[in-house]
Amino acid sequence: MEEKLHDVLVKISGIKNKKYRLKKEDFDILIQFFDSYYGGRAEDKKEYDVLNERMGDILKDNDGFVFNIIEGVRSYPSDKSKLTERLEKLLTYLDDTYGLKFDKNIFANFKITDRNIRLLNMLKFLHSGEKTRSEIAEYFGISERTVADDLAALQDGFTFLNTEMRINKLERGLNKYRSLIHPIFLAMNSAEIYSLTVGIKLLSKGTVFEESLGRIANAVYEQLSDSSKNMIDNHKDSIVNFDDDNMKFIDSYKYSQMMKTPFAYYLKEPILCNVQYTKNGKDFEATGILKIAVPSDGSNKYDKLILETERQTVVLEKNEVKRIERADKEVYFEDWI
Repeated sequence: MEEKLHDVLVKISGIKNKKYRLKKEDFDILIQFFDSYYGGRAEDKKEYDVLNERMGDILKDNDGFVFNIIEGVRSYPSDKSKLTERLEKLLTYLDDTYGLKFDKNIFANFKITDRNIRLLNMLKFLHSGEKTRSEIAEYFGISERTVADDLAALQDGFTFLNTEMRINKLERGLNKYRSLIHPIFLAMNSAEIYSLTVGIKLLSKGTVFEESLGRIANAVYEQLSDSSKNMIDNHKDSIVNFDDDNMKFIDSYKYSQMMKTPFAYYLKEPILCNVQYTKNGKDFEATGILKIAVPSDGSNKYDKLILETERQTVVLEKNEVKRIERADKEVYFEDWI
């Protein structure tokens, strides 16, 4: 006679292999989970008796079975991290024994118990597009109250490894949020640290990426230990500088231009932009799409831009561009730089 899901749980609760074995407490919790939470807790939820379903029928609806487990975890009120550890043992056994298919990372968000890690993952999630509070709560398996607290922290400014990150609300009155920030933290050896600080500044000098790559190099430098900072500070390239104090004395006009022409932001995708520029001593303004100009001399110095408008294509030197802004800045959320 074909086994039912309940039979499988009984079997692995007494199995010797630690990869699958469930303790008595684990068995009881999974029985309660499949009885009360499988499929979620929505008012219009379909009633399931999945414990008495035969494995053959479960495998026929493989995706539906896994989906209903995830919905159940989302609605589970107790420790989701421990619950998912027990469910992983069951799913691994079903995979090895019956060929059940599931993504090995499906419970990743439910295992996050450290708030800092959740906030970092929330920034990544919000970077993928506009999200409501309910969508965030569902994705991370947390209450909307917890989401509200986390969003407040991100709006005030969340600092991790000396880097401050923040988000903003998309529109007043709407509970939609988006992040322009995508946190990335790297574990690097000394050669890689040198490349991402001194190397980046040297390679980007005089190019359209100088400002944005300079900020990346500075962010890496700020996260370094004192000994690693000393290694960077002792380099022989005088044109490279990581001393923040120098920013206090930077020419005010040059600094304002850096803020008005963040080239990398407008080059990352075909955004329609309003561009103010100077050509032959005259000022112009045009609307079009910015692209990188490939160096004609075969060098790697990307210091020219192409502005494609409806009427013409203009080749611009980096220092000829005075200001860039999104053409849809009134609609698009705070993308003035």
